Amino acid sequence: MEGGSMRLFLALALVAGMALIGVAPAGAAPPGSDQDVFAVGDAAVLGPVHVRGDVALVHARYSCDVGTHIWVSVKQSAAADIDHAVAAEGAGFGGVAAAWWDSHRGSFTCDGKRHVAWYTVDTVEEGTRGQLRSGWGYVQFCITTDEDLISIRQQWSRVVTNG
Repeated sequence: MEGGSMRLFLALALVAGMALIGVAPAGAAPPGSDQDVFAVGDAAVLGPVHVRGDVALVHARYSCDVGTHIWVSVKQSAAADIDHAVAAEGAGFGGVAAAWWDSHRGSFTCDGKRHVAWYTVDTVEEGTRGQLRSGWGYVQFCITTDEDLISIRQQWSRVVTNG
C-alpha cells in the first residue's frame, strides 16, 4: 500500500476497533439493569466480583474529602440473575436476597485523591448469609459520615467464582 492508502486503512481500522470496544465491555450489564444504579460522589465498581470459597473481592475506585465509615455489600438472588427486588432497600435484612455478603471492616483514605483498592466481603458480620455463585450480584460500595453519603456506587455486577 502506498502512503495515502495505508493511512486510510489504518484510520478505518482504528475507527472499527474503537466501535468494537464500545459495543460490549467486559463488565457490561444487560439492558434494563441500569434502573437499579445509584451513585453519589465519585465511586465506581471495577469489573466483576471474585469469589474464592468463603470470601469475595470487590474492586473499587473512589475519592472523598471526608468519611468515617465504609460498607461494601454483594447481594444475590437464588437464581444468581438480575432480580430488581434484590436491589430494593432492606432486601438483605428482609430475606429477599438468597445470598448477602458484606463488610464494614475495609480501610480507606479520604484525602481528595482517587484511590483504587480491593475490598473483601464475607459472612462474618451479623445478618449475612448464603453462598455467592457465578452470575449477577447487586454490589453496594459506600463511604459515609454519620450525617452524609459521601462516595457511593450501587449497581449490578458480574460475579465469578475462582477455584
